[in-house]
Amino acid sequence: MKVLRVLVLAVSVCCAGTAQSAGLFGPACRFVDDAGELLDYTDVALLRDEVARRYEHALDVSLQRSTIYSTSPLFTWANEAKISCAKALGYLKRRLWWRAVVEEETIQQCECFYSRMREYGG
Repeated sequence: MKVLRVLVLAVSVCCAGTAQSAGLFGPACRFVDDAGELLDYTDVALLRDEVARRYEHALDVSLQRSTIYSTSPLFTWANEAKISCAKALGYLKRRLWWRAVVEEETIQQCECFYSRMREYGG
């Protein structure tokens, strides 16, 4: 039974990677090449506000009836933006000693998925 679970997990991971690399939902985001505009913020409070604004917008888009029943990948990107922006917001609210934690990868994911959601009309 445990072998079957591992096999199903391996097949689903391969299929998900194939779908993304094939570009079925748009081109993959390049986190290393493009730092994005969110990381240009020097004030952590402004960065937190912008990430929170994107999270709220993605949440609103993902709950719309037209998004849920859409045939475009808008629902996928709205949910991805919602989740990644929530993660980034969580990191920004966490404090280590005297400063907030700026987790660059999650902020880049938030920005990437949010822009992808906007491309599909969100």
